[in-house]
Amino acid sequence: MAATPETLAALRRQLAARFPAALSKPGRALCTGIPALDEAAGGVPLAAVTELACTAPSVGSKLFLAQLLAVARAGCTRVALIDAADSFDPESLPADQLSHLVWVRCPRAADLGSKTTATSIALQAADLLARDANFGLVVLDLRRAPEADLRRIPGPLWYRLQRAVEPTDLALVVLTPRPSVPSAQLRLILDTPAGPGALAADRDPLAARLVPTIQRQRLALDRLEGASAG
Repeated sequence: MAATPETLAALRRQLAARFPAALSKPGRALCTGIPALDEAAGGVPLAAVTELACTAPSVGSKLFLAQLLAVARAGCTRVALIDAADSFDPESLPADQLSHLVWVRCPRAADLGSKTTATSIALQAADLLARDANFGLVVLDLRRAPEADLRRIPGPLWYRLQRAVEPTDLALVVLTPRPSVPSAQLRLILDTPAGPGALAADRDPLAARLVPTIQRQRLALDRLEGASAG
């Protein structure tokens, strides 16, 4: 059912009352140093959820993550990386780029009980860290999450994360294997595998050539209205 004009007006009033800081500074974003993304969208938005769906192997998701860590370090921004599959390799990056990083390593599936998954633990960590004013960037890495776990994530949980970041100056970036985050203000798609010579090339030129496809870009109010109308 579509929301009525009266309902939308009420939602706008509620949003203005609850998140005045978020509304007073529209368009804020963290520049990524990836020209195609920064020119098209200004970077990844602050006070919002961004999804990067990596729908094929070797499409540049590690480059994207490394670039986020590099720009965050350059800006002395504290970063939390929630690693659902415990797959992050810190030795692949310069040590200096890790000095502002908090690495949250989730247990492996073999170490968990039948009713708990690494994905659920990662989501709980994201919900906690999204409310921590000490961080400017939180990355939730679900690229290797089992398909069954992704399907079981309830939609309201994503909107809870959205509401958690809206009154903050924090960017929440979720890495997924397919589009999965209904509350994302910005959804990017990486679907083109790198060529055979990519492994031997320098990281910075490769990152500069990344061209994520923008599948969705909308305002925070649009997200709220969409949730109400659904």
